[in-house]
Amino acid sequence: MGDNWKNEADIFSVQLLDKVMYFRLNKSREIEPSKAPILMLLHGHGSTIPSRFKHPQWNSIAPIDNFGCEQLGSWWLGEHDTTTLQLLDLVIESSLKSLHIRDGEERLFIYGSSMGGYGALLHGVRYNAVAIYANVPQVQLLGTTYSEGGMKKYFKEVISPVNEKYNNLCLHLSTFNTHPLYFICENRFGYVNYKKEHTSKLISLLDQLDLNYHLEIIPTKGHNKNRGINDVREFFEQYCIED
Repeated sequence: MGDNWKNEADIFSVQLLDKVMYFRLNKSREIEPSKAPILMLLHGHGSTIPSRFKHPQWNSIAPIDNFGCEQLGSWWLGEHDTTTLQLLDLVIESSLKSLHIRDGEERLFIYGSSMGGYGALLHGVRYNAVAIYANVPQVQLLGTTYSEGGMKKYFKEVISPVNEKYNNLCLHLSTFNTHPLYFICENRFGYVNYKKEHTSKLISLLDQLDLNYHLEIIPTKGHNKNRGINDVREFFEQYCIED
């Protein structure tokens, strides 16, 4: 299939200097798009095609981060900079314009897994999202067992002194006064020390800040997607959207 998906009717792009970010935008069909909630889908490390998710009562935005080491992802941040972050800002700006939603009036929800979970946590507070769902997210990049276990070469292409404040999201999130509702999902037995160094640290911060959250520990091994996008959408509808 290659890059043929880039020619599909629902694919758009934004550009910053020499970097181009492609994204899929699907508009709500049963609700006027300007009044429908928005679900942004942030994929994990190594994905090559934006999600094809669509729902008749939701707008959906699915960007692709094919930057970073080996073009496998820059953690929705950048390559020793914040260019991917800035591209995502342009995606949001372009999408709101297409949906005829004024900036600040959107109801944004973010789903992400692993690298996408890091992105959901990072951008949820930046975009004043209503809620985010982070499945098996990284909370810290460099300086963890996961990093030293083989991911360091990817993280080193992302984090540098210029954007070091984004390395540890617990420190970064603690500087914000307004937060989304956090939905966190983790496997009981994943990578060595992963739950301890990522999800447990995040939950400790949310408790310290006295924030609301939903935590689910799945009784299994691995680093997999535990719930489908429609499952997550139903969570958002149940706890965040009034009939």
